Amino acid sequence: MAKIANARGRSDGGSGYTRVLKNDELGVLVSRVQATVISNGNELERLILERTNNIDNLDNFIDETIDAKTVDGVYLCPKRVYAKSRYLIYDNQNNKIEPDLLIFIVEQRRICKVVELKDGDAFDTKKSAGEKQHLEEFVLKFGSQIPFVAEYYICCFNQTDKNIIFTGFKGAFDMAHILTGRDLCNILRINYDEIVEKRKADAEDNFEYFLNQLIAIDEVNNYLKNKLKAV
Repeated sequence: MAKIANARGRSDGGSGYTRVLKNDELGVLVSRVQATVISNGNELERLILERTNNIDNLDNFIDETIDAKTVDGVYLCPKRVYAKSRYLIYDNQNNKIEPDLLIFIVEQRRICKVVELKDGDAFDTKKSAGEKQHLEEFVLKFGSQIPFVAEYYICCFNQTDKNIIFTGFKGAFDMAHILTGRDLCNILRINYDEIVEKRKADAEDNFEYFLNQLIAIDEVNNYLKNKLKAV
């Protein structure tokens, strides 16, 4: 998990948090918390990539697979690598469709699992229909260009119950196209619990850091002291 200590946030006094709280230091601190929340998705992807066989050049990988030069196994292609390939897919409005993860399983039956990765389980039902449409379109077009059977999935990494994901997206994704974090890690053949424990340790650091920074703000410190005296 990303750490508040490493986040910058907005320190120019124009943060909405500063206006809401009427305290510059507190506004900056909350802004740093928000920046950390936003960066958690990138941090999750980094933790996954550190534990997988990563594709550095998708064009070469596909060519070598066609030539039967790729060793059997599971390979992960992140968005940034896909974006440099010759396999770019566009929607009807000529916008790029770039899924978060492309998982290539090279075995007797070659499979490419196209995954949209969500760090949390805050379901945006307004976007879900569009996301599904993009995934379906990507799988159809991309799958026709590669020697793999392409399938698409939505993954909510921190939700352990597929039924909750299904309900949260109001049935936009059926159960066959839903993954929990553990499901994803099983496909990638990496340790889900290790990633979860690593992120828990970072969360404990964030808790301590946030409270220390909070009580270092004079206005907050004085307020808390007065409250404690009144108890």
